[in-house]
Amino acid sequence: MFCSQCGKKLDRDARFCVYCGKEAAGAESARASVPSVEQKVSKSPKGKNLLFGACGTALGAIFLAVIFLIMGVISFGGTTIEGSGFATPEDAAKAYLKGLRDQDLDAMLSVFAVESYAAHYDFEAMVEWLASYQPNLEMRLPGTNEYTGRLNIEMHRNQIVNQIITQYMAYNASDELNDYKPVILEDPAELKEFVEKFENDTQDYVFADIQITGAMQPEDLSEMYLVEQNQQNIARQAMIYGVNTGDVANVVITFEADGQEWIFCPQAIRYDGKWYLQSLQGNIAILLNMSPYTVGIAPADAFDFE
Repeated sequence: MFCSQCGKKLDRDARFCVYCGKEAAGAESARASVPSVEQKVSKSPKGKNLLFGACGTALGAIFLAVIFLIMGVISFGGTTIEGSGFATPEDAAKAYLKGLRDQDLDAMLSVFAVESYAAHYDFEAMVEWLASYQPNLEMRLPGTNEYTGRLNIEMHRNQIVNQIITQYMAYNASDELNDYKPVILEDPAELKEFVEKFENDTQDYVFADIQITGAMQPEDLSEMYLVEQNQQNIARQAMIYGVNTGDVANVVITFEADGQEWIFCPQAIRYDGKWYLQSLQGNIAILLNMSPYTVGIAPADAFDFE
């Protein structure tokens, strides 16, 4: 059966054309033999107008959705990971600490340049700097097309999440779980004790009461920061990130938590005039020989910088 108005092919039992909404031929006799809600509504001109008004509204909504999809206003793909950015690198670092305090993983991830980094990533500059290809790179693929770009985004996101987990474990789990060796649990009683202790450790969150107290300059913590060779290393990193040297900043934020003073030493990056975090463990953290397992955060009394 075909629609008498638009000519589209319809199912034999169709009452209305799904393309233009016109009543299908033969629907009248079908309504006469099988009473329906549509039949009762159509007895009233007002009810019929309401019925077709609803159909028109639905079709209009679908049409607008298609337009928005084409324009990129809505998407059925993954949501954007990075947020709108910050006015200063310090603001980006402080936003991360607030997310850390609130245990808000989405807020913490939104502080990072993820999509922007993938879009600007210079794969050749990376392998040139290392003089090799390493399978543990932040982004292991050249961004030659949309697919490899998306894979790079997911790799970087997963790496950030793993860093956050490592940071959590360093301060909220026992030392035996932070030497990255298997814990053998053959005895049932020992296994039960292990699980109970681990569960208890995760109940007491070290960073639940973070209070940001200030910021410092990286050169105040290490005189090596301004050394020419170190600045050249930062410049080489900037090339990999696809930005100028002035678009990379290492910041130091001080905060109080769990009754002591801490420092946070991430590296920030600027894309399109907005600052994001690029790494939790920045250049200054490396110069301070900060343990990579603490991922950029350490008690302030471990360093003599006052």
